[in-house]
Amino acid sequence: MNRPIYEQSVIVGVDAHKYSHTAAAVDAWGQEKGRLNFTNDSLPACLSWLKTLGRREDVIVAVEDANSYGCHLVAALAGQKFAVRSVPAVLTERDRQHSTQRDKSDFRDAKRVAKVILSKYEETLPVIASLATSAELAVATELNLLLNERRDVVKGGTAIKNQLHSLLHQYYGDHYADEFSKAFNKQALVFYQANLVQAIAVNSPNANEAGKALIAESILRRIQRLKLLQEQSAAILKQITKIGETSKQVVALHKNIHGCGMLTAGAIMAELVTIRRFGGQDKLAKYAGIAPTLKSSGSHHRLYTNPFGNRLLNKALHTIALSQIAIRGDDRGKMYYRKKLKEGKTKLWALRCLKRRLINLVFRVLKQTEAGIGIGSAEKIIS
Repeated sequence: MNRPIYEQSVIVGVDAHKYSHTAAAVDAWGQEKGRLNFTNDSLPACLSWLKTLGRREDVIVAVEDANSYGCHLVAALAGQKFAVRSVPAVLTERDRQHSTQRDKSDFRDAKRVAKVILSKYEETLPVIASLATSAELAVATELNLLLNERRDVVKGGTAIKNQLHSLLHQYYGDHYADEFSKAFNKQALVFYQANLVQAIAVNSPNANEAGKALIAESILRRIQRLKLLQEQSAAILKQITKIGETSKQVVALHKNIHGCGMLTAGAIMAELVTIRRFGGQDKLAKYAGIAPTLKSSGSHHRLYTNPFGNRLLNKALHTIALSQIAIRGDDRGKMYYRKKLKEGKTKLWALRCLKRRLINLVFRVLKQTEAGIGIGSAEKIIS
C-alpha cells in the first residue's frame, strides 16, 4: 500500500524491544502529537491510542525491527487494517549520526523512525503481514527458520573441516587425501576412523607415539561431530524441499529458471515472501542490491556497485548466475555473459549484468505465477 504524506497525515514511529515498545506520533511537519509506552500484553490499549490520533486512513505506523520483536504488534495492526511500514534500523542510525542531537533513548529512536517516513518514505516497504497471505507467511517463516539453521550447520561443518585438514596433515603427512576424490567424503571418513581406532588401540610407551595417539583421538572426536552435522544438514535439506514443494512460487522458480534448485528457490522466497511487496522489477533489483548506484554531476555519469540491499537474496541470484555460465549451464545465460565480455566489461561486472537479467526473470516468473499464467518455454533472459 503506497499512500503519500498529506496535511492530515499522522506518522507513528515505534521502537520495538523484547519486553516493551515505545511509540511517538508526529504530524506531517514532524511536530510531536503524542507518545506511548506499551507491551505486547497491552496491544489493545495501543490500538485505542492510535484511534485517538485521527482517522485510521490518515495514520501510518512505522515499525523498526518489524519482523522480530515487533511481529506481534505488526500482526495486530494489520488485523485492524492500519497502514504499516517497515523501517530498516540502518536508516534511523544514520539519522542519529548526522543529527546535532545524538542523544539516544527509546522515545528519540521512535521519533526518528517516524521521521524516516517523512523524509525517506520510498526507502521503506509495507510490512509483509499486510500484503502476504497466511499461507505465504507460513511457508516463508518455515523456510527462513530452516535456512538459517542450515547456514549455521554448514558454517560449523566448515570450521571442523579446516581443523581436520591441519590435524590430518600432522598425523599422516602431505598425502592424507590422495586416495580419495574429496578429503571428507564418506569413504575417506570411514578410512580415517578405522585407521585411527586401530592406531589408538596399540599402546606404546614411546612419547612420540603417545603424542600421535592424542592427535588421533582429537581427529576422531571432530569426525564424529562432522558426521552429525552432515546428517543434520541432509535432514534439514529434505525438510526445505518438502516445504518448497507446497509453494507454487518456489516450484515455479525451480522449474523455469536454469540453475535455481529447490534450496535456492526456497532462499529467494524466504526473503521475498510475496512479490506483491514490489511495484516493479526495478524496485526488486534495488532491494536485492543488484541495481548499480548512479553518481551523476553535470555531464559526468558513472555507475558503481551497490554494496547494500538484501545480501541473502543477492547471494541466491549469484548462485544461479554462476550455474548459468558453467560448462553445463544455460546457453542463453552464457551467450549474454559473453556478449558483455565482448563489450569490454570485466568478468565480475558481466556477472552483475547477468544477475540483473535474472532478477528481472524472477519478477516475471513470480508475477505470472501469481496471476495463474503459465510460463512458456520461450521465456528469455536476454531482452
